Amino acid sequence: MAEVPGALPFPVGEKVWPDEVARAVEKEEAARARREEGVVLVVDDDPDVQTILEKTLTAAGYEVRKAFDGEPALQMILQDPPDLIILDEMMPGMTGKELLQELDRRGVIREHRVVVVVLTAKPEPAVDRAWYLGMGAAAVLLKPFGHREIRIIVDNLLAIRRMGERVSQLEAQALRSERRYRSLIESANDLIFTLDPSGRLVFANASFERVTGFGREDWLGKPLAELVIAPDRNACREALRRCLGGRPELFEARIGRLDGRVALLSVHVSPLREEEGVIGVVGVARDITDWRKLEDQIRELNEFTQTILRTLGSGLITVDDARRITFANEVAGQIVGWGEEELVGRSIDEVFPQVGDQILPPELLRDGGSLASREVSYTRPDGRRIYIGYSVTCRRAEGDRRVAAVLTFRDITDVKEMQAQVLRMDRLASLGVLASGIAHEIRNPLGGIKMMAQSLQEEIPEGDPKREYVDRIIRQVNRLDELIRVFSSYARPRQPVKRAERLPEIVGEVRALLDKRFRTRGVEFREQYADPLPDVYVDFYLMQQVFMNLFLNALDAMPEGGVLTVRAEAVNTTLHAVDRRRRTRLRPVRGLFVRVEVEDTGKGIPEEILENIFDPFFTTKPQGMGLGLSIVHRIVEEHGGEISVTSRVGIGTRFTLLVPTRELEV
Repeated sequence: MAEVPGALPFPVGEKVWPDEVARAVEKEEAARARREEGVVLVVDDDPDVQTILEKTLTAAGYEVRKAFDGEPALQMILQDPPDLIILDEMMPGMTGKELLQELDRRGVIREHRVVVVVLTAKPEPAVDRAWYLGMGAAAVLLKPFGHREIRIIVDNLLAIRRMGERVSQLEAQALRSERRYRSLIESANDLIFTLDPSGRLVFANASFERVTGFGREDWLGKPLAELVIAPDRNACREALRRCLGGRPELFEARIGRLDGRVALLSVHVSPLREEEGVIGVVGVARDITDWRKLEDQIRELNEFTQTILRTLGSGLITVDDARRITFANEVAGQIVGWGEEELVGRSIDEVFPQVGDQILPPELLRDGGSLASREVSYTRPDGRRIYIGYSVTCRRAEGDRRVAAVLTFRDITDVKEMQAQVLRMDRLASLGVLASGIAHEIRNPLGGIKMMAQSLQEEIPEGDPKREYVDRIIRQVNRLDELIRVFSSYARPRQPVKRAERLPEIVGEVRALLDKRFRTRGVEFREQYADPLPDVYVDFYLMQQVFMNLFLNALDAMPEGGVLTVRAEAVNTTLHAVDRRRRTRLRPVRGLFVRVEVEDTGKGIPEEILENIFDPFFTTKPQGMGLGLSIVHRIVEEHGGEISVTSRVGIGTRFTLLVPTRELEV
């Protein structure tokens, strides 16, 4: 039964003592180690020599095989060549000399790199060492010899054999690598070349002809710089000079091709070094003519597109399929109150909190489609509330899209304010027509009612309970008369008589009238005027009416007391004055104005009604007529000024007036 390599020397399943198992494993491991150290075949007909060599070499870690004659040794070698053969010269059958000749004829020693050590009992002069060494033997030893001597010789010869095998492997690897790299270099699309220290071409791959149009053999030994056209030649030579000085260089150069065309090359050169220093240059050149043309076209197109997008009068934002902003023009940043660079990379829901899904519905982004001419109210990061009109177009979600939606929008706050002003002006105009119609028709019968009620009042004694009814009739008639008088002021408004007036004096007159009421309500009145403060060009009494209405509203907003502050300073600004139909003037008015702020710490005005407070008949007071702020707005506009309001519930309200300092065209 043949022995299976690596099998234990006892049947599987048979009962064996643990120490026997351990010894068997140790024996197998020792045999494996000897095979790895080397296999030595001893061919000698002397049993004593075989025994000595076996003990010596086995102790050294080698696997030892034995043969007593040349014929069986030949069969063993052909079946499994050993690493080293110790061969006796004289044997009864096939001699060592004949075995060596047969091995040489078959090429076994060369093919398997078998090391042969010949043993001979002949005297030194009779030994033909040259013949044995010529047949492939590595050494010839004379008998007798010491066991240490043979061990040292075997160790050294097998070490040399292993080194030779390693060298052969490295040479084979180097040859394969050389062939592989040469194949890669020759098949590369880029031009790969080497130059000598004078800049002459030593090697060029097959791409030389494709890039230049010339045969590479025709240019070997010629300066590479001669391929470069004259304007770029000096730069090329300078780059090669720096490279030969030890520094890699990257440069571009134009070359003249054989067909007369000019090609643009991107060239990277590196020093080629050996022990003595830089011996040349190795370089890679790529034809980038078409690429550069395409790059220029793309850059021009991109610049053109960017110019269009950035100069649009509307804000433009692009959004990817994850709702992140990928582009925003400058106008977009100005409208939403973010920096242009701050917008890119943010979620559209972060930029438009609470209304992100309204502007860009998730289902629209997913399924594609568009929304046109939509409006939404938006609060900027600085707290200013604006209206934007927007349109959005989405592409159906397919893969990872950098631009899945395009959003264009404009700030339409001024348009919305103009619409409100037009509506307000129309209401005022309607009020004027109404006042004109009813003033005459109502006042005559109202006067008759009042006269008869007064006559009846005189006839009823003081203590009579009926006199109270007559008194109430007269008070209600007076109230109706006051209402008609206000109506008439809209129908035939008095033109302001404007002169240069000091604003603190106007405010002081009103304060004196309301001072007692301020103290009663626990309201602290503060005045803050810039120094110097120019005179305002106004009607003194009409402006008193403006501040009277504003102060009374502030008192009503602070029933439990608070602070009422008047601030004033000079500002240079531009007013886009408009007529009744809010048609903007061709020439906006720019000049020096006094900005007046009337600020209270009252309960504030809810946002939903803030835009209606200047409308006639709009009021939140049970006994109010809703005309006070309408009158204020009309007086300010008659002066060519402007009034606006901001308010926060629970914090207070601020009215801001721009009052002219000179005559304006209104």
